Amino acid sequence: MTLKIFLLIILHEICATFEQIFFKKSANKLGDHSLKSVKDYFIFIKTILKMPLVWLAFLATAASWLVWFTVLAGVELSIAIPVDSMQYIIIFIISYFVFKERMHWTRIVGTLFIILGITIVVFS
Repeated sequence: MTLKIFLLIILHEICATFEQIFFKKSANKLGDHSLKSVKDYFIFIKTILKMPLVWLAFLATAASWLVWFTVLAGVELSIAIPVDSMQYIIIFIISYFVFKERMHWTRIVGTLFIILGITIVVFS
């Protein structure tokens, strides 16, 4: 894997991470919604579409896709997908600091396995 492709994968991971952060922050502001009727769903969608962070998430998604197409054009899929798992690691760390989610030892061990897997794929 070339340095250019690796940097593009990192850029993709950053965009995808911001996408998830923006969606989560938006979801946290929603609270509970009673979705018992079609009208309730339309109100719910309208509420979501009024949230600026949702639109930033959509932009991050679009940027992520554009970068990902470039990555896929330059590297084998069997390498790209495992390396794409870096997002799990980044989200795990950011969730701890931004959302104050707990770091249970089982999550830490799972994340270490992901890091090991990525390392094996990159250097194979």
